[in-house]
Amino acid sequence: MNNEFELISAQQIQVKSYEKDNYLIDDLLKGSKVNILTGGSKTGKTTLALQIANAISKGDSFLGKKTKQADVLYICMDNEEDLIAERIKLMNLEMNNHVIFCFNKQIKLGNDDSNVDSLCLIEILDAMYTKHPNLKLVIIDLFDNVRSLTARTEANNVKDAEDIDYVKDLADWLKVHILLLNHDTKSGTQNGYCSSKCGVKLVGSCNGSYLHLIRNRIGETSAVLEVDGINIKEDKIHLQLDTSKMIYNLAEQNADNDMPYEIGLIRNFIIKNNGYEGTISNLLQLTKLTIAANRCSRLLNAHKELLASEGILFSINPSRSNGRIYSFFVTNEDDKDDISSV
Repeated sequence: MNNEFELISAQQIQVKSYEKDNYLIDDLLKGSKVNILTGGSKTGKTTLALQIANAISKGDSFLGKKTKQADVLYICMDNEEDLIAERIKLMNLEMNNHVIFCFNKQIKLGNDDSNVDSLCLIEILDAMYTKHPNLKLVIIDLFDNVRSLTARTEANNVKDAEDIDYVKDLADWLKVHILLLNHDTKSGTQNGYCSSKCGVKLVGSCNGSYLHLIRNRIGETSAVLEVDGINIKEDKIHLQLDTSKMIYNLAEQNADNDMPYEIGLIRNFIIKNNGYEGTISNLLQLTKLTIAANRCSRLLNAHKELLASEGILFSINPSRSNGRIYSFFVTNEDDKDDISSV
């Protein structure tokens, strides 16, 4: 047992030299850290991860953000090789030799006795790093598939923390970024951290970025990438899925940048439907928004004048005991035509 420890003063921390400007993707992936990308089934996590791998391998921008060129190892344990090849062709990515794929589904973390006969992740990373010293990003799709989980440990907070700590040690040892893809198991939750499988413990144990991809259902082309993490600027990146290529692009910004995204969706819904009458809770269900009803009410009241300037008026009937009734009216027919044609 190693009982050594270090004491360091606040002044020493401030003058100590640390690696700076170490982003692979500006404001998204930095340092030799463990990052996580979560999302519901069929939201497009693999699509987004392939775009990340392609951009970094070429040093191209990703969703308008600068990247640093580096080699990428993509450990794919959720899709077959032919399916990934078909996806890359559909996306027209024209990937180069700086992206290396591994499709061995027997790979395990290797941090416990149950992995004695398995191919350990550290073996793959060590071999890759020897051949590709410019390796800076490892993508694991999906993280659960390299873990040794049982019915007893699949929802165990201690197991989650141990597995993440092991991956963090690998990232620090090899000085690489590791991006873990993980499923959402809860839909509609207002806290993105709680949406991810294994929830707060797994996401909170990561020391890099938390990326949460939200797409409400199959066929929906709009999506949101929520960004958070340790010393990572919180952000919401609005995306548009090009279904002909299955690729994510930045969505066009609202005409008025002061209008929150949630209010913009409600505005569009009301204009398309020529008004609305009912509770805020029902309105949120119709617009597929996951914010709390009381927060939505505050946003609507805070932006009442802005909505009025776009031809939407509303009043509130507080007489009901089981939810106040909101009545929305569309006064600008031109706006209605514009939105209906989108």
